[in-house]
Amino acid sequence: MFLVIFICSIAGFVQAQNTEANKSVLITGANRGLGLELCKQFIKDGYTVYGTARKPSEAVELKATGSIVLQLDVTSEESIEALAESLKGKPLDILINNAGYFGPNKIGTKMDNIHNLTRKEIEMCFAVNTMGPIFVTQALLPNLEMGDTKKIINMSTRSSIISNARGGAWGYRVSKAGLNMVTSTLHGELYKKGFIVVSVAPGHNKTDMGTERGKLMPEESMPLLKKVIEELTPEQSSGFWYYNGKELPW
Repeated sequence: MFLVIFICSIAGFVQAQNTEANKSVLITGANRGLGLELCKQFIKDGYTVYGTARKPSEAVELKATGSIVLQLDVTSEESIEALAESLKGKPLDILINNAGYFGPNKIGTKMDNIHNLTRKEIEMCFAVNTMGPIFVTQALLPNLEMGDTKKIINMSTRSSIISNARGGAWGYRVSKAGLNMVTSTLHGELYKKGFIVVSVAPGHNKTDMGTERGKLMPEESMPLLKKVIEELTPEQSSGFWYYNGKELPW
């Protein structure tokens, strides 16, 4: 009797491990910063990880994680179509729309304001931060529909919260607020099909985009964000979540 129970326990453990290992996640903008660290965290837990980069040949660190590196420019229809074609017929459990653009100047430098912002920079922020996630999600819906968890994660920022507006960084703030509306609208269309769609804020990390002003390191914030993503329930869909699991206002 003990032997039977032991064998069954081992079989259950192996089955659970195999189920975890069969999960898949695609992370855009994965060649550096938060995206790169997320790839490392998911790889460590046995996921099949697809990490995208505009120039895969230069994504040395991403390749080293064991991720499957795919080319993607989220502002290019042709690139998005090619990505979808390369993944045709492959289930996808989680899509993390992480690729982002802050603006021509880094945080803490001469950020755009009402006196000097240009149409070109506003359009670039919207092309990457708002429109990119819309059309990447559209292209990968067939893959997500085949997945088990059907999670769409949009990387936003606390700077998008209306009551937090303090001026400056126009393109980034407004385009990320637009991304939050993308989250809400996707939820409205997809939740009846079993999808979970959320915006998340990763906190201010020390990355190329966050600069040395960041208070967090990706190595400490991204494991917590991964846990939030994995534990999301249908009831939490359409919400806005901080990397530590706290719900944020729009």
